[in-house]
Amino acid sequence: METGLQAIVRDGGEGLEQALDYVYGSVLVQQRCIFHKLRYVSNKCVGLDRERKKSLIEQAAAVYQAPTPSEARARLLVFGERWQATQPQTVATFEREFEQTIRYYSLEGMVREVVRTTSLLEWTNRELRRKFRQVGCFGSPRGAEVAVYIQVTRLNAQWARSSWWEVSRSLGLALLNINP
Repeated sequence: METGLQAIVRDGGEGLEQALDYVYGSVLVQQRCIFHKLRYVSNKCVGLDRERKKSLIEQAAAVYQAPTPSEARARLLVFGERWQATQPQTVATFEREFEQTIRYYSLEGMVREVVRTTSLLEWTNRELRRKFRQVGCFGSPRGAEVAVYIQVTRLNAQWARSSWWEVSRSLGLALLNINP
């Protein structure tokens, strides 16, 4: 595994890929979002009932659970053999730019898990929008900043499997000590 690499998760936009290559070169791992890739694969499914489509997507997702990149490639071949006859467009979509979706294998530790998909970022944004719709409006820009900080801290605690009670208690104490 390579070390000292920076990573970014992106969708399939070629312009962004080219710009990042130009600015960062080989020190940046550009990981294609697996969530988006699986959604594109799902959109290409035709003529499948709900259960078979679910099975296809589960099998595609299992490719990315492989312990090594070579195992992921082997699982991709099995997937292709299984679905090529009935879902050729789906298989072609899954195979297209596959190597960009398994670049996370070159990373180490927790970064490998986090960098696989943008879905955490999208989920965070969705949660922020949901919370802000409940509030309606804020009395000041500072109130909005505090709300974002609290929400992101809550989500971070959830991802880290920390006790929200303990995190919120220490957060509350920290907020009480902020100078206006």
